[in-house]
Amino acid sequence: MGKWLACLVLAAVWTGPAEAQAPVSPSVRSTNLDIRGAITSAWEQSPTFRQLEADIRRAGGLIYVHHGLCGRNVRACLLLNIKRAGPYRLMNVRIDPRKKGRDLMIAIGHELRHVLEVLNEPTAVDADSIRIFYERTRPTQRMSFETEAAIETELKIDGELRAYAEDMR
Repeated sequence: MGKWLACLVLAAVWTGPAEAQAPVSPSVRSTNLDIRGAITSAWEQSPTFRQLEADIRRAGGLIYVHHGLCGRNVRACLLLNIKRAGPYRLMNVRIDPRKKGRDLMIAIGHELRHVLEVLNEPTAVDADSIRIFYERTRPTQRMSFETEAAIETELKIDGELRAYAEDMR
């Protein structure tokens, strides 16, 4: 009995209270601690990031952010797979593990803008239709899609994070 009690106590201490683990963003998630920390920090420091998360939540998105490589020398990407799960549309973002700190937060925000673009496009329901949507709205080379809105979002989040850091000094 003593071993079981010790295991339960250890498990309770290790996991911490449930509210400490609850994501600050219910619609943007990660199993990676660094990425979760970046999402939390960006949400706290950037009004633009908070608005993106709220818009994604309203659009029924459930987004998972993972470390990984995208290819084509791209350091972050929205994967073109999209799945339905009840009222939610599940999407995945991949971020190069070399991205850290503010750069990680900015990259996540940039990709979340792409997520919102897809969620707001009713015809984007699978990889092919997402590809067609981006080719139609912003023709690019070699299957790499970029939009002015994502670049503007990235710059805005960067400015907000810098201003927050300056205010904290």
